[in-house]
Amino acid sequence: MINIKIKLKFKRLISFLLAGVLVGGAAYAAISNKIYMKGTSFTTATVELKFLKNLSQGIGIENLTSELTGITFDGILNGWQQDYLVKVTNTSRKNMNVWSYANYQTDQDPASLRYSLNVELFPWNDLNNDGVLDSGEEGASLGKKTFVKWKTEGFDLGSFESNKVYGYILRFSSADITDAKQGASGIFDFEFGVLQ
Repeated sequence: MINIKIKLKFKRLISFLLAGVLVGGAAYAAISNKIYMKGTSFTTATVELKFLKNLSQGIGIENLTSELTGITFDGILNGWQQDYLVKVTNTSRKNMNVWSYANYQTDQDPASLRYSLNVELFPWNDLNNDGVLDSGEEGASLGKKTFVKWKTEGFDLGSFESNKVYGYILRFSSADITDAKQGASGIFDFEFGVLQ
């Protein structure tokens, strides 16, 4: 009989302790307080360069484009030279390092004019924002390269600040136009991009 009473007391003690833990746990849950920061969104930055369509206008959205239609240079002989003006802006929120490259397929240049055509890049500070190259607006040359070197080496244009316009003079010229290249033509694309 003594053994039975001890077991009963032990069971009562366990029941009492268990009930206390449950009541204490409920009391703890009743006074707990939580706050939430829900629905936090993360969006990556966009890295975008745009050309200005009209060189005498600003960076309004209607004046920005990702692509310009190329022009036709005709009647090229040795010693030929012609300037082409562009303005580029960085529409993203951060500064970025920009390069310029030639891009072409060799089947679009069957006479290999890429070895005879050159480009020389100059920064262009359009002081009066008229979209015309005036005296005193041409910066120091960034170098002169054949189209082949423009494709393989490119031009480092440095850091572009956000929402600032950068003007460039692309001075195209020719050399070594042989008799075999008379009447030949080639199609080339030129790019401005962010170095990854």
